[in-house]
Amino acid sequence: MAVITISRKLGSMGTYVGKKLAEKLGYDYVDKIGLSKIMKEYGFSKFDNIYDTVPGFWEKYDQYRDMTINFLAEVILAVAHHDNVVIAGRGSFGLLDMFSDVINIRIKAPEACRIHRLMEDRNISEPEAKKVIKANDRVRRSFVESDFRFDYNNSTEFDLILDTSIIPPDMCVDWLAQAYEVTNGKRDDDRPSVTSIGVEKVLVKHVDEMLERFRENQDPIVKQTET
Repeated sequence: MAVITISRKLGSMGTYVGKKLAEKLGYDYVDKIGLSKIMKEYGFSKFDNIYDTVPGFWEKYDQYRDMTINFLAEVILAVAHHDNVVIAGRGSFGLLDMFSDVINIRIKAPEACRIHRLMEDRNISEPEAKKVIKANDRVRRSFVESDFRFDYNNSTEFDLILDTSIIPPDMCVDWLAQAYEVTNGKRDDDRPSVTSIGVEKVLVKHVDEMLERFRENQDPIVKQTET
């Protein structure tokens, strides 16, 4: 019984590791796609645009953007309250760090390695891959630091950090599963459990229903090229 957050950059293979780990543990897996579906059912139709762009000066103070970010935080808390879930997404590590049964994982790889993987994955040139990586890194960092006010590069926020340029992704999955078995997904401290999260009951029910829907429609095959 635990929540595992996966922080990753494009090309680190963090998506692959997160999905395989969820599959191995029998957990639900929720990333930007799942969060987007939940958000849009509540009328936040511009969620994708806000999630995937760096805001300009005035956009940072836009009321709709502020409402979207605040509700995203509520949704992530509701997903965590569900328990037995792997959450891959910007800021989830900071939002959930106050709970004892949350393990925060960062999956990393050097930029050169990530560029090479993206070239192979998308069949694009090195300059194109480098441009995509740089832009994606900038958006992720901006979202975590500007919108959620967390330090994106603070390694102390994470319980485990694994480099997939050194440790093969499948070995990362095995190591993380072993760490989960040893700790039973709990930190040895007096922080409260995710089950104590106060979330609006209607939202909790909706999230539970959406996770059930994701479970029924998920593709059981996880591609190793997922970055």
